[in-house]
Amino acid sequence: MRQHARTIAGAALIAGVSADTLLRGGMLRIGFALWVATMICAVFVIDLQSPQSGGRGQRSLLLAGIACAAFGLVWRDAELLYVIDFLSLLCVGALTVWLGTGASLRQLTAVETVRAVALAVVNTVGGAAGVVRDASDHLSRTPELASKRRAISLGIAMAVPPLFLVLSLLANADGVFQRLMSMAADTISSLGTRHLFVSLVFAWLAAGWLRAAVGDHALEPIPRVRAPRLSFLTVSISLYGLVALLMLFLATQASMMFGGAQFLLRTAGLTAATYAREGFFQVIAAAMVVLATLVATEWSLSPDDQHGRRHFRTAGAILLSLVTVVLASAVSKLSLYINVYGMTVDRFFAFALMTWILGALLVFATTTLRARAEHFAPATLMLTVGWVAFLNIVNPEAIVVHTNARRAATGKSFDATYHATLSADALPALRDVAPRLDMINCRALSDSLRGSWGVRLAQTHAPGVDWRSRDLPLMRAAAWYAKGASIPCAGVSAGR
Repeated sequence: MRQHARTIAGAALIAGVSADTLLRGGMLRIGFALWVATMICAVFVIDLQSPQSGGRGQRSLLLAGIACAAFGLVWRDAELLYVIDFLSLLCVGALTVWLGTGASLRQLTAVETVRAVALAVVNTVGGAAGVVRDASDHLSRTPELASKRRAISLGIAMAVPPLFLVLSLLANADGVFQRLMSMAADTISSLGTRHLFVSLVFAWLAAGWLRAAVGDHALEPIPRVRAPRLSFLTVSISLYGLVALLMLFLATQASMMFGGAQFLLRTAGLTAATYAREGFFQVIAAAMVVLATLVATEWSLSPDDQHGRRHFRTAGAILLSLVTVVLASAVSKLSLYINVYGMTVDRFFAFALMTWILGALLVFATTTLRARAEHFAPATLMLTVGWVAFLNIVNPEAIVVHTNARRAATGKSFDATYHATLSADALPALRDVAPRLDMINCRALSDSLRGSWGVRLAQTHAPGVDWRSRDLPLMRAAAWYAKGASIPCAGVSAGR
């Protein structure tokens, strides 16, 4: 792909200058999304000049995923969604590099997913060296371009002495001109050097990623890891150990359910309320560890040990059943706690994570446990993409607001201070439910919203923060605040 080296280098330089312009102003939101769009366009431009067409369909699919994740950074304002969208963008970007090594999404496995991250880092950091080498070799083989380059270099060398001499004389002849030149030199020194450095760094990184993404001699210094071909006897210790541990945990849960509050106080000194609100994320982490252990165990088994693989499928089915019951118990506890104390963003995402894990367990059961392990990673990738898209579509913070508003309608408490701290995603829902709250809660919510948004919008106008760090919900919130930040309460306008 030597003929594409100059195209990749040119696209990388444009990406570097764009990065210096767009990746400023604070948080990576609109500016970052525009820069990602620049990178995606660069891939398509390079592809148009490529004689090869292999893998373009799958690459276009991944690029569409990158674009959707970048759009999520602009479409939603919630911090947890920001983290999920940003990590999704990085992961799909890594898979794009992995695809550029000649792989196919049908070959994706859990081990190759980890390897894809390492390949993306290596190629992004070091791949630009190959672009520079190929571009230089191409230029050196073109006599006309080499002659022009020598002529330009000689002209610069001849022009520098007289320009410098005349500049020095004119600066000494006029004080105003001297101060003007000094100011220009200081500006170039302080700003120009920094902008040049940022542009070159991002151009280097962009060149490496682009070269690998389009499949132009992507670096593969990390070899594929081969399975150790263990016997089932070796892996059975961890599997059946997890089975025993989960059964003990479920027995404890059953004791709590039948023993009630007195059992909790007698064994651990816990009240029912304290017990209900603890352990959700720990259970989620434990379920993920169990799933990872199952995936690693299946990969490490010898493919010729059919007897051992049948035993593995039996042990795996038992483990999946136990983990599903543990997650169901956690969901039951969380539902009870939400019914008593209300919904929060953390509790919603605990539900969401449990849903993803249950989906991944179902995928494992329908693929790996049915002797189709090669389908597990691609199916899990599709599940994850759908899960991320669903979270962006449903707007978690709006669900939190409407859930707690329904509780308030039944006479339960409504924490106006907490809801005022939510992101701009929640603001339309809060403005919608406020008139349906009682007068005290509505006025408290109105005052809290004006106070919290006054502080946040003031931060968006701080030095160095501009439109590049904003998103669509934040812009709508700023427009609402500029019009008076009014919240109607029972027909009475709570003015600013």
